[in-house]
Amino acid sequence: MKKRTSTLVMGILAAMAVICLIFGVWITSYLQSNLPMQSTKEIVIPTPPTVEATMLSLDGSVKSPTIFSWCIKVYATLTDATIYPGEYRIAPTTTHLQLLRSLFSKKQSVTVNISFPEGITLRQFASIAQAKADIDSVEFMAYCQSDTVLRRYGVEHIEGYIMPDTYNVFWKHNPQELVERLLTAQNKIWSNYEAEARRQGRSRHEILTLASIIEAEAVVAKERKRIAGVYMNRLQRNMKLDADPTVQYAVGGKKRLLYADLQSDNPYNTYKFKGLPPGPINSPSAASIEAALFPEKHSFLYFVAKGNGSGEHNFSTNYAQHTHYVAQYRKNRNK
Repeated sequence: MKKRTSTLVMGILAAMAVICLIFGVWITSYLQSNLPMQSTKEIVIPTPPTVEATMLSLDGSVKSPTIFSWCIKVYATLTDATIYPGEYRIAPTTTHLQLLRSLFSKKQSVTVNISFPEGITLRQFASIAQAKADIDSVEFMAYCQSDTVLRRYGVEHIEGYIMPDTYNVFWKHNPQELVERLLTAQNKIWSNYEAEARRQGRSRHEILTLASIIEAEAVVAKERKRIAGVYMNRLQRNMKLDADPTVQYAVGGKKRLLYADLQSDNPYNTYKFKGLPPGPINSPSAASIEAALFPEKHSFLYFVAKGNGSGEHNFSTNYAQHTHYVAQYRKNRNK
């Protein structure tokens, strides 16, 4: 009798093990399968984010809603986490597991690539982030201007301290997290030059400020270090930089400068004040940072665009020669 009971128990346990194995395989396959959608859609998880309310929002977005509801409850129990309310953007390529994790992490499973071009300002960063990934531009700028960030770098603003590049981010990514990521990216770039800057007795702020002007002026990459050399020569001779981009920054954007602009008392007006402006005017590339640190050695003091569509400049060692090239520029522009 005992033997029969033992055999029966073993049989039941074996059957349960097989059932659990089959269920485990099935649930794994279910979680790894894509959502049953034809196109990307946005869903809104309400507050409070109950399981029932979540499933109503997901209506038509998941296979076997009852099973997914059960998965939500099990995940919440195992992780002691809660669903985050808000907007989510999900695509047909999203799996049920990715969606499940997304709901509990506030990390939307769909990501987008955002390209921030070299030489753009903080406000342009914020605008691009808003347009490309619906990231709150107001919060982005607020964090850039927060005491937390400014104290860390010892600056009045972090223009120039975030790195232009292409980043893969979540839809509606947290603005503060994105700013920190951009700051970290430039910190890594700067680590390549920090020792050399210290050896030269030049600060990061000084290098980034000069690099941002180079970035704004250099259309052709090969001219970066030559332009840097011009500005270093002028600084060493206590000459004003006479850099149009710094005045354009002062007046709020690129435009043809007027005589009144060149007479303004704005500290970024390098036609009126000697030395570097108070800080960077954009976010320079690594190439411009390197040019600022390793400028070309030469005797040029002036440069002006050729005006022939090449993006190149004519460089001069004296004002008479520069005046000739300015006339040539105007002639080319009027053709």
